[in-house]
Amino acid sequence: MSEQARLKQIKSPCVSICKYNKNNFCVGCKRHMNEIFDWFDYSDEMRTAIMTDLLSRDIETDSQ
Repeated sequence: MSEQARLKQIKSPCVSICKYNKNNFCVGCKRHMNEIFDWFDYSDEMRTAIMTDLLSRDIETDSQ
């Protein structure tokens, strides 16, 4: 599978509401800043784990 095909397997959960709270979590997609920066380096398994975890994250909306 080509690199481009792999990148399309599990897409970014970004919803274009990019504001971070005091703990560096995006209030739009609920990912931590590090998860956002590293998303394209993650394996599909890691992306799946993050996507599953996002369902239970309760992110404070005190964006900076």
